Amino acid sequence: MSDSPKHRPEPASELASDSSTIDPRDFRNALGTFATGVTIVTAMSADGRPYGITCNSFASVSLNPPLVLWSLGMFSQGLPIFQNASHFTVNVLDASQQGLAMQFARSSGDKFAGVKWSPGLGNAPVLADVAA
Repeated sequence: MSDSPKHRPEPASELASDSSTIDPRDFRNALGTFATGVTIVTAMSADGRPYGITCNSFASVSLNPPLVLWSLGMFSQGLPIFQNASHFTVNVLDASQQGLAMQFARSSGDKFAGVKWSPGLGNAPVLADVAA
C-alpha cells in the first residue's frame, strides 16, 4: 500500500471553479446548521468497504472555495483510508443521535451495522437522517 494520497493535487481549485458539483447555497446552509458538536466523517476504503469515525474537530474554513477542516490523529487506523479516498462526507449529527456518535466512536466491529446510508460523491457514505 502506498503512503501517498491518490486524490487530485489541488481539490480547492476544482471546488472554486464554475464546474463544481457543490452548490454554494447548499454548502452555506449545511455549515449554518453546525454550531458546535459532533460529526461522523465517512469515506470508502480502497477495497470497497465503508469507513467512518466520530469527529468533533470540525470547522468551516471558507465558503469560496467551499472548505472545511477536521482533524484525525496521526496514528489512527483510518488515516490511510482518508488519505487515499477521493472524497469524504461530513455527516452533521443532531442532539438525538448520541447513540450513532458512540457507535462510530468504537475502534472495532462493524460501525455501519444497522445504519442506513447511501453512496455520495466518490462513494463516500452519506448517513440517513442526519442534520446535514
